[in-house]
Amino acid sequence: MPVAAYVLVRCRGATEGKIAEIIRQKPHVKRVDTVFGDYDIIAYLEFEELPSSFSIAELHHIVTEEIRKVEGVSSTSTHIVTKNYP
Repeated sequence: MPVAAYVLVRCRGATEGKIAEIIRQKPHVKRVDTVFGDYDIIAYLEFEELPSSFSIAELHHIVTEEIRKVEGVSSTSTHIVTKNYP
């Protein structure tokens, strides 16, 4: 089963469009949507072909180094998918 996660992103100011475009280019990001509510962006990440050495540490690295460090991102909340209901 592939590992997937939703990353909810809060942005400073009216920067969500620019930030969404940057996040869309990051590794394993399959979809990015801007939304109303507590968060400004929801990104869906999926790791389709996982090496046996994959660990949650790799997901942590992508979120903390590739997404949180985008200028204008104020916070993130990561939610790992446990079961998919197609």
